[in-house]
Amino acid sequence: MKKINISKIIIIALIMMITACVTIIISTRHFKDNRRPSEMTLVVNDTVGGLDGIIAAPFNFFENKVAEVGNLLSTYQQNAKLSKKITSLTDNAAELDSLKAENKELKAALDLQNTLTNYEKVASNVVVRNPNAWGDTMTIDKGSADGLKDDMIIMSNGGVVGRITQVNTTTSKVALLTSDKVLENKIPVRLGSAENPAYGLITGYDAQQNAFIITQISSDNQFAKGDQVVTSGLGGNSPSDLLVGDIIGEKKNQKGMDREVYVKPASQFDNIRFVFAVKRGLSEASN
Repeated sequence: MKKINISKIIIIALIMMITACVTIIISTRHFKDNRRPSEMTLVVNDTVGGLDGIIAAPFNFFENKVAEVGNLLSTYQQNAKLSKKITSLTDNAAELDSLKAENKELKAALDLQNTLTNYEKVASNVVVRNPNAWGDTMTIDKGSADGLKDDMIIMSNGGVVGRITQVNTTTSKVALLTSDKVLENKIPVRLGSAENPAYGLITGYDAQQNAFIITQISSDNQFAKGDQVVTSGLGGNSPSDLLVGDIIGEKKNQKGMDREVYVKPASQFDNIRFVFAVKRGLSEASN
């Protein structure tokens, strides 16, 4: 393999440089004298121009690629900012919906409190409601330290929702009236007018009709749709006249020996956050 002769390369480079310089000088003179460039000058100019294009091509390519990468980075940063803004807007919308729901429930709790002015009550928050037992139980943040006891009625969203079944020092467990185990927590109620009342017990819940089932009714009184049902206060475990709901219909039970009256709950059970534990009526407390 032949070795590269550096001396020859240097000589060739010098010749090219001298030729270029001479060409430039000649071109300048011709330009000043308004004469047409010589043939050699034209050839050298074309050669130098071609070489300039060849040498500049990689740099132009690199410059274009750098510009493209810069545009991509700028686009990525803009997309990231937009994505962050969209996420922030989504979070704000969800928070706003949550605040609206909470505000609605607070208003309902305030309205309920205003209807319970004749009762001694304890306001409480729901702290636990297991999705696996959503319609059965919940836990509130008040207990024996706040004067709560077993069997106290719990109200929320405008009506009776359950009763206390377990009291701890600072929390209590509430059995909901929508539970399949409602038979363990029968609540005595009054149907019909105060002048001609009938009495019964909430003994079940029909999920298809979203209605409490009242049985063991004490009379043959006829009831109309829309008649209110309230707690009777009988049995000593609950105050009287707490709203349960409105009658929507009735039928004979499977044995044909008893009436079953269906009552639409006054309360909404889907979202319960704030509740009142009703101790007793103020008239009872003064006795």
